[in-house]
Amino acid sequence: MNFVSLSSCSAALRLVVLLGITPALQAAELPELNIDLKQTTVSGISSGAFMAVQMGVAHSADVKGVAATAGGPYFCALQDALGGAGVSRAIRRCMQGDPDYGVTPITADTLAQMQAAARAWSARGLIDPVDGLAGQSVWLFHGYNDGIVKKPANDALRDWYQGFTPASQVFYKDDLNAGHAQISAACADASSGSCNPCAQTGGKFINACADKPAASGLYDAAGAALQLFYGPLQRVVTAQLGSSLETFEQQPFTKDRQGAPVLPIRLAMGDTGYVYVPQACKAGEPCRLHIAFHGCMQDAGSIGNQFAAGAGFNEWADKNRIVVLYPQARATITTPASSSVPTNPMGCWDWWGYNDFLYDTSAGRYAQKGGAQIGAVWRMATRLAARAVPMEAVASAVSMPALQVVDRSASQVALVWTPVPAATAYRVLRATAGAAESDVAMLPASRTSFVDGALGPDSTYRYRVSAVFSGGGPASSGVVEVRTATSAPACDPYFSLAKNTAVTKSKRPTMQTCP
Repeated sequence: MNFVSLSSCSAALRLVVLLGITPALQAAELPELNIDLKQTTVSGISSGAFMAVQMGVAHSADVKGVAATAGGPYFCALQDALGGAGVSRAIRRCMQGDPDYGVTPITADTLAQMQAAARAWSARGLIDPVDGLAGQSVWLFHGYNDGIVKKPANDALRDWYQGFTPASQVFYKDDLNAGHAQISAACADASSGSCNPCAQTGGKFINACADKPAASGLYDAAGAALQLFYGPLQRVVTAQLGSSLETFEQQPFTKDRQGAPVLPIRLAMGDTGYVYVPQACKAGEPCRLHIAFHGCMQDAGSIGNQFAAGAGFNEWADKNRIVVLYPQARATITTPASSSVPTNPMGCWDWWGYNDFLYDTSAGRYAQKGGAQIGAVWRMATRLAARAVPMEAVASAVSMPALQVVDRSASQVALVWTPVPAATAYRVLRATAGAAESDVAMLPASRTSFVDGALGPDSTYRYRVSAVFSGGGPASSGVVEVRTATSAPACDPYFSLAKNTAVTKSKRPTMQTCP
């Protein structure tokens, strides 16, 4: 989420982009597919994490899962978003990592204000009813070398969800030595070897990290999140993907506050976006939709399609009938000649109100269903689902749940399992070394995932899930064993937005990272 000061050279480059001098991409129309919008999930990194949360809250009736890497709570900018003029104050509260700005803590009172705003907007119909948040699954990530969005901001996002979403549906991984980045196992598949080292912040903001315990291999953030949302999935390596990324024109979806068409640049959005459509979805089979929001300086104007190609979602989407939409923000600068263009020099998504500047008398429209960018992206989702065909549920032949661990931290384990026809509920059982198995949860049949919390670090647990029926005995899964991660070390990273480099708390550039 780098609001880096622009040098004269970079400013000139941005001006070239604004004037449309760069070669135009050959983009097609966004396809119309057989997609069930009620199965939509969203994710994002940095400003994209804020955007994913905003989309998940605004459209909670349709969004069933939200993944946020290095983000903060919904409506974190509060009244500093009024007119888009309080970005410095928003940075102090919602990022907290630049010594030049200082820190405004997110207190219990300010968190309550953020939650109250969602409830008030829900009551007025500006967002979907907040009751829908109780059905979402939430996956959160923060790397302990991230000095841009500090851990207290990410912790506040977890705490925000506690007001709406059961703890057994919220997973939070904070024990990897990652910098500020999308953590991807897919970028290691690329022949170019385009991954940053795990602790680095900068470049393309796409990093490869070893999981904990190390025997688990590379950490796969996309796989962890998508499986928490959709259950066990099959991954393919990049070289065996059955489809390719496609570009599409974003202009048909960008509208002003009165609903009239506007150029994407007016909303700080790119002319083109990306979409990954598996072959089965092209053939008309019923599919699901995942929307992945890039972070600042990861837009197409900055790194081309490398986020869409390397974030790790396509490899999980390909064989599981998941369409992945990669909408694009855009770097923009307000000038005397372009006063209608918002100021967004790093290509960030709008989480502090830059699209509402000089329009609103109350803060927050950007985070509501009527927000310029939320509205544009949801219109894209609606277009993709234009050929949805109601499908009757097909009875599965599964007779017992197949249980799988999809993620673990030092204090939590995320479990998913395959649904069993006619089950009325699921019992989750846990055992530790030297202790008898005991119940930890009884879940309705509609839920096939569970996040177990308050666990010990570097400890082994065994789990089993039993499907419960109205008549007859239970059908139990096999036992799975998992070892939790070790706790993160004490780490206090900082990052200078002006210098675009990691710094110490006293503002001196540093190369040191926590191991």
